Amino acid sequence: MDIKKIEIILCDDHMQLIDQLEIYLEEYLRERHVEYHIHKFLTPSEAFEYMNHEVVHILFMDLEFGKEEEDGMLWTKKIHDAFPGTLVLILTAYEYRYKEGYRARAFRFMTKPLMRQEFEENMDDCLQELDMLQAIWIKQKNINIQITVKDILYIKAYVGESELHTKEKLYYSEESLSQWEIRLQEKHFFRIHKSYLINMAQVTDIVPNRHEIVLGQEVRLPVSRRKWTEFQSCYIRYDVSRNS
Repeated sequence: MDIKKIEIILCDDHMQLIDQLEIYLEEYLRERHVEYHIHKFLTPSEAFEYMNHEVVHILFMDLEFGKEEEDGMLWTKKIHDAFPGTLVLILTAYEYRYKEGYRARAFRFMTKPLMRQEFEENMDDCLQELDMLQAIWIKQKNINIQITVKDILYIKAYVGESELHTKEKLYYSEESLSQWEIRLQEKHFFRIHKSYLINMAQVTDIVPNRHEIVLGQEVRLPVSRRKWTEFQSCYIRYDVSRNS
C-alpha cells in the first residue's frame, strides 16, 4: 500500500467492543506490516468533529448510541457525503438495518458479537479498496494533475507516450505504457495488448468469441490471442478475491 499509516476510528459507546476491535486490528495490521493509528470516540458527533481536522481512512461505526441525534446510520450518510474517501464499516446486531446502510453508502457491515473471520475478510476488502483509492500524479503541459487509480479505465500507448482514459476525461502522460505497467503492477492492472493496459476493477463483461473485454458501460478493447489465457486466469483470481 502507498499509505504510510492508516488512520482508524472506532466509534461505539461500549468500551468492551472497542477493546476487542482494537486487539483484532493490532494483530491483523502487525501481521501485514501495516502502520496504523487508532482513535476512539463514544459518539458519532465527536468522531465527525475530529474528521473535520484530520484524514481518516477507516471508520468502525456502531448504530445504537441511546440518543436519536447520535444515530449511527444518519451519521454514516453525513460522513460519506463529507468524506467520501473514508471507508465506513457498520457494526450492528440488527440485519434489518442493512438496507438503510446501503442507502447511507456504508462500505461493509459487521455483525455483533464480532467474529474474527468476518472482521479479517472485511479488513482485506478495506486494504484493497484503499489501495485503489490512492492518487497518482502525472505531468501534463508542465502542470501536475492528480488522478485516482480507481477512476482509470485503461491506458493506451501513444507515440512513445501514453493516454490515460477515465470515465470523465482523457489525459496524456510522458511515461510509456511499459513504465505504467511497472508503476501499477500491484494495483490490479493487466497488459491485454501491446497497446493497452487495463484496470481489472473496471471490467464489466468478457466476450470470448471476439477476444474482447468491456470496460465501464461501453468501452470495448481487444485482448491479444497470446494474452487471452493469461488474462482469463488473472481475471478469475481477481474476481474471486474481490467477492470472497
